[in-house]
Amino acid sequence: MRVLKVSDYDRIEQQVNERVKKQLIPEAKVELKFERRRPPLEATDASRAMARHAQQIYKDELGLPLGADDKAAGGGTDAAFAALKTKAPVIERFGLQGFGAHSADAEYVLVDSIEPRLYLGTRMVMDIARGKTASGN
Repeated sequence: MRVLKVSDYDRIEQQVNERVKKQLIPEAKVELKFERRRPPLEATDASRAMARHAQQIYKDELGLPLGADDKAAGGGTDAAFAALKTKAPVIERFGLQGFGAHSADAEYVLVDSIEPRLYLGTRMVMDIARGKTASGN
């Protein structure tokens, strides 16, 4: 699966709009409206470094693995909106573990994931405030 970047959407929108202008059948009318509802979250070197820092804390201090992808998996995320407004690292997937997030599929949270995630969030804030993260942000 190829994950699209914001620049890919710009290019695709421009190409499709150019094609719509070519009226091949005189009686036909084509109108097109693009809606960008969920931008992709594009990984940066800074966000990758921040994610590695979080993974190291989770492993060294809690003895637990922390999943993170170095490639986008598709889908939408609110984190992508934040990333559009800053050059600071934006990372995701460090929330509570569970199933069925934002769905009608019996959504639940694993209670045992609450304390480690709160610890990680606190440690990340402390390290960022002290300038101790690998990204320097």
